[in-house]
Amino acid sequence: MLKIILDFDETTKTVKNVTVLDLDKTSSEKSFKLRVDENKLEFTADAIVDLNAVPGDRISINYWTVDNETTYPIVSKSDVFTDGQDGSKLTKKNTVSFKGQQRKSLLKFGELFDFSEFKDKNGQVVKNVFILTPIEDNRITLNSKEESFEEVEKLASDLEHQNVETDFDEDILDTEDLPF
Repeated sequence: MLKIILDFDETTKTVKNVTVLDLDKTSSEKSFKLRVDENKLEFTADAIVDLNAVPGDRISINYWTVDNETTYPIVSKSDVFTDGQDGSKLTKKNTVSFKGQQRKSLLKFGELFDFSEFKDKNGQVVKNVFILTPIEDNRITLNSKEESFEEVEKLASDLEHQNVETDFDEDILDTEDLPF
């Protein structure tokens, strides 16, 4: 099943950034351990076990640079990096608050991540500390400019003619049913 995300501006009646997400692949693979969401990080249950964390623990994302060239985001409980007072508290829903510049910095690396072993300078694996390895998600951005509703309808029609299987109800795009 596909999820189509439209950024619709009610004032100008235009659509920006049509995004298609293949829900079957995303939900069946679940290969990510961390997702950057709006103003928060969402961890899977496996990720929480790997971090040895419980709700109330503080989680931090730091950046590790190798040979002044390559920078990697790393994640762990805050007490591994500092005195434990930095970072954000893990909720019962396996999320932590993650806003502003810190979110923008991590989004440069990706939106979905898996965990990879973190080794110190001596090559020893550090427990409960992981390098965030970006995973390509199944999002396809169809356009990044403003489109009229008719242009979006044409894009959806073009997708349909490319033998894309969807559970998409075509009546949703019928402009006669819209309240404006």
